[in-house]
This record gives sequence, C-alpha cells and structure tokens, in this order.
Amino acid sequence: LGQGLSAANGMAMTAKLDGADWRVYVIAGDGEIEEGQIWEAAMSAAQYKLDNLTLFIDHNGLQIDGSNEDVMDVMPIADKFRAFRWNILEIDGHDYDAIGAALHQAQAAKGKPTVIIAQTVKGKGVSFMENAVSWHGKAPTKEECERALRELGGEG
Repeated sequence: LGQGLSAANGMAMTAKLDGADWRVYVIAGDGEIEEGQIWEAAMSAAQYKLDNLTLFIDHNGLQIDGSNEDVMDVMPIADKFRAFRWNILEIDGHDYDAIGAALHQAQAAKGKPTVIIAQTVKGKGVSFMENAVSWHGKAPTKEECERALRELGGEG
C-alpha cells in the first residue's frame, strides 16, 4: 500500500534517462494516499519534472475502515498536489470520454507530472454495493455476483 507511485517514479525516470518516449501510469485510492511514501514520491516526481508520469486517484471517499473523512481526512487533494507543482485534472471517473480527454491533456503537459483525480462512487450501479464500505476487499457470493451482473445490465 502506497508504494506504487515510488515504483512508477523509478520507471518514469528510467524512461527519461534512456531517452524513451513511453509513459508511466499508476492508480491509487484516495485512502492509499494517506501513506507518507506517496507524498515523498509526489515531491520527487515534481523535482525531477517527470512529465511522462500520470497518477490516477480513485476518489470515492471510502476505505477499508470507513470514510476518509473519519479515518484520515485527505482533503483538499488537488491543493496538496498543486503545492507539489503537479498538473491537476479533476474528472468524473465514470465518464469514459472525460477519462480519454484527461489522458490526452496529461500527455500534452510538459515539465511536471499529472494527477487525474477521478470522482467515483464505490460499487456504482449495484444497489447493495453502492457506497457501502463493507464491500472493500470482500468477494460477493455466487448469488450476489449474479444479482450485481443483472443490475449492471449483464447476464446473471
């Protein structure tokens, strides 16, 4: 937990040192960014101008122990990354067009890493899972899986 951004920094820096034109993407949850290592990596990515690095944050406000606000309030996320000199993009994480546009904007940003803060709803579209912290790391039963698939418009 919290180590992905540091690993991604190493990959992005390697690409820069090798003159490679590939990009590095990392996904973190909003609860995960409570880890101190995330903030050290955020400072490092900005210091080394890793503009080939994009961090997605799944911002649904919930984590294993409850709401982020109750466990360890991470707000305001955008302002924290702005203070570390990142390019900030905030989107609806359920809007595929917004995700695609943000990826293009991230690629166009020069001289700094990009964070895409994706506002999401945990368990979106499944009535018994939506915004329910109890589903963090819990597998559905066969019956629950079938019900969820039906609610999402799939076969159940």
